[in-house]
Amino acid sequence: MLNSARLLVEKYDSSAYKINEVHDGDIVEIVKALTVEERYGFSTKKAHMFLRDMADLGVWKYKRNIEKLDVMSDKNTMRVALRTGILQFRIPLLASFLDVFCYQYSMVDRLNREAWRKVWEEWGKISNNHRPPTAASMDYLIFRLGKIACRPNKRFCPPEKEVAEKKLESLIPQDRLIFRADKYCIFSDVCELERKILNAPNSISIEGRTGWKSGKSNEGGGGGISS
Repeated sequence: MLNSARLLVEKYDSSAYKINEVHDGDIVEIVKALTVEERYGFSTKKAHMFLRDMADLGVWKYKRNIEKLDVMSDKNTMRVALRTGILQFRIPLLASFLDVFCYQYSMVDRLNREAWRKVWEEWGKISNNHRPPTAASMDYLIFRLGKIACRPNKRFCPPEKEVAEKKLESLIPQDRLIFRADKYCIFSDVCELERKILNAPNSISIEGRTGWKSGKSNEGGGGGISS
């Protein structure tokens, strides 16, 4: 926190509002400034999420490299990309426990961001479109769709039938956008049957020491290995 405060004082006249102004609305330059050193506490993912929120709230308007502000990859956004078919692979993905150096996960992460960015770009070609200011602005809808409708443990993602009225009423207004007027998922006509079983890879890395706890079901470390 002290390092971040020092950064604001030294480069932005003690005001976070001036970050965009100093970098002339260039997304790439802002991300680079925030992530150049770990001591500021910003990963690339957090920086993109921060810039997304500033755009969505109308605080900042960007001038350059807007297309570089991506939907961030997680198991939900990747799963929706795979099941809708905007991200497809010629061969099946490896079981995650074989991807010990995260090469596959890194590749899927990169291609997932590119796929959603392409969706955003194509959206802009539609006349009278209501495209959000950045690709990253689609993040919330895709993430929540993955959490509520496109569940990982469902081999056939719901709803196979229309969502129940009580379930719909329990959702906050933003989450109700996941379902059409006929109470079916907005992507129900897009996801083909053979893709509905697809799930995102897990980040399980020796190098990054991530994901290993989810691979065991007892203290001895056995019984829980899965793809």
